[in-house]
Amino acid sequence: MKSRFVSVLGCGWLGRPLAAALRKAGASVRGSSTTPSKMTVLASEGIQPFLLAADPDLRGDNLSDFFSSETLVVTLPFRRDFEDPAVYLQQLRGIVRLAGSSAVKSVVFTSSTSVYPDTLALAREDSDFAPDNPRSRVLLEAEGLFLHDPRFEATVVRFAGLCGAGRPVGRFLAGKQDVPGGDRPVNLIHQQDGVAILLEIIRRDIRGEILNACCDGHPTRRELYTQAARKMGLSPPAFREEGGLGPGKVVSNDKLKKRLEYRFLYPDPREF
Repeated sequence: MKSRFVSVLGCGWLGRPLAAALRKAGASVRGSSTTPSKMTVLASEGIQPFLLAADPDLRGDNLSDFFSSETLVVTLPFRRDFEDPAVYLQQLRGIVRLAGSSAVKSVVFTSSTSVYPDTLALAREDSDFAPDNPRSRVLLEAEGLFLHDPRFEATVVRFAGLCGAGRPVGRFLAGKQDVPGGDRPVNLIHQQDGVAILLEIIRRDIRGEILNACCDGHPTRRELYTQAARKMGLSPPAFREEGGLGPGKVVSNDKLKKRLEYRFLYPDPREF
């Protein structure tokens, strides 16, 4: 990777390994966290640390320095404990304002495949769909904040469920009873693939795209979570015989693989 400055807003479970990978690839990296103790950890990894928090406006010291990078990666999670999903939009609007009045030229925003309704049998980036719940509506609007701002160019990465590195698939539903949707396909991606995909987007300077980040394999929930729990020596979940949630969606990764010429490290969640 050519020498460049990249700011990673949110050096958490996904952002921190990405920042480390960018640093290893030769980039100068600025990374943020809401946790004071992580400042020394980030610095020890060669990442310039910034203590920043969105509550809902982004606050912290040296904001102008953080936004002086050419590329900004936003990994701010859409927390499920938000009483009002609109709080997430307030956080992102503040970030867009700061990015738009800074040196930032390109933004990579991590979104989610949960933006697609479950009634969409095959979820593609060009699929015609309408959000069917408040969370998906907020996610779609959040993507638009970045994609439609004329002051920079953005790429949105819609991640499937992220696994690996402390998030073992076998624990997801282990021991649960009367679980619905046993025959529905799963849409997952390993953390290492997530980091590698974001790194490749930045390396290739991909702009103005929406990309689904999901591995190739889509076993049923019953097959995957039963097998994974047993491999960990845990009690497998008990699924309802009738399924209970409808057929569910399959997320297509065809566009990402072609655009990035990407081959998955973990193409099937049964390999996680």
